[in-house]
Amino acid sequence: MKKIFLIVLSIVISVSAQERNSQQNNSINIMPISVTIGGKFIVNGSFPASMTERVDQFVTRIYNLAKENALSVAKDIQTSETINRTLEQEYAIRGIILKSADGKEKIIDLAKYRITGDFSHNPYLKNDDVIIFPAVDIDRNFINVLGAVNNPIKFTYIDGDKLSDALLFSQGVNKAYDRIEKVLIFRLNFMGDKFDTISVKLNDEFELQRGDRVYVFAGESKRQDYKVNVIGEVKNPGYIPITDKNTTIRDVIKIAGGFTTEADPSRAELIRGANAFESLLFSEQLEKLQMARMSKLIESDTLYFQIDEKLRFIRGNGLIDFTKIFDENLIDGNFAVQDYDVIYVPSKINLVYVYGQVNKAGYINYISGKTFDYYLNIADGLGETAANTYIIKGQSRSWISAEEYPNTLIEPGDFIWVSKQTPRTFWYHVEQAARITAIIGSVATVILLFK
Repeated sequence: MKKIFLIVLSIVISVSAQERNSQQNNSINIMPISVTIGGKFIVNGSFPASMTERVDQFVTRIYNLAKENALSVAKDIQTSETINRTLEQEYAIRGIILKSADGKEKIIDLAKYRITGDFSHNPYLKNDDVIIFPAVDIDRNFINVLGAVNNPIKFTYIDGDKLSDALLFSQGVNKAYDRIEKVLIFRLNFMGDKFDTISVKLNDEFELQRGDRVYVFAGESKRQDYKVNVIGEVKNPGYIPITDKNTTIRDVIKIAGGFTTEADPSRAELIRGANAFESLLFSEQLEKLQMARMSKLIESDTLYFQIDEKLRFIRGNGLIDFTKIFDENLIDGNFAVQDYDVIYVPSKINLVYVYGQVNKAGYINYISGKTFDYYLNIADGLGETAANTYIIKGQSRSWISAEEYPNTLIEPGDFIWVSKQTPRTFWYHVEQAARITAIIGSVATVILLFK
């Protein structure tokens, strides 16, 4: 069925294209000629052309007309998609044979013409010219160019291709790389189990062979757009350019103009999250599996570990005391930043937040030297269902039991949270007693059976 469809499609394309071209004879009114297309192309046959047309213009016109006419017969989306897939096969633009009426042949390279604009690769057509398209087999008939070039590419090989052609199609050596003089050519044998490594100079007119892989050898350039994002209370916030792992936090803050008068360096952070882990060799899932492989954690510990791991990926902070970064005698300022790091310098906050089971939850002005009970009094005291009181430090988010450490000094940005006591009814205690009684009964039964 598929074969029949392709045959019908080929006939429709050929006939439709010729009919369409015959209708356009009026537009080709300057010395009309006939040109034949053969070989592996979307349509074969003889078509009207003009002596003012070059090969590329003529081939493109015939291709577009044939495709348009083929799609015009489709009456539904499925047929249209099938025709499109059929027409999407690759056609040669190199090694095309242009045969004139007197028997002379010329090899046409439209790929070179489209890069160089050299019309010697795209001549004018003459009456009774025949254009023969070779079949394309990019898997066996290729040259592959890799390395320090502007456009790594795999292109169709034709006899006579040289190193200069490979550099032409790959759009030359990337100027971001310095002092490139050597090119390595890896040439496989016919069986594909051995290859020769041929070293040639960049400017050598070295003749290539089918299947050669051309590697323009250069060390990976480290001249990249490394930067960190500084947010908050600095004089010049935004992206700051850095070196590759050789710029310190002290350098970055200096370039950013230093802290403003409203900055609170004691709560500043260096955040190194998921952006720092961009690598083909790294993923969050892989890291979890590697961490868990040798662990001896029980189920309850694993849950807490997963929380900590998730925080490490999302917000892996650098342990830096920003109040000390300008002291040359301390190590805090020597912390090396990395590409994509974020530095956050918050504003001063002279507030403490009290919430949970208190009569009035909200922000309270910070008073130096005060403990948690002062702020609870400002919040009109504890509610009826209040249970335990916790101090949550604003910087580290660590929890401190206020009952166990009542003299803990509150700092700006801290949180005071009061948990809720779960109400227990009479029937709750009855249910608990019943469960305990059942357990004791089961144990007693086992003991009696054992005896």
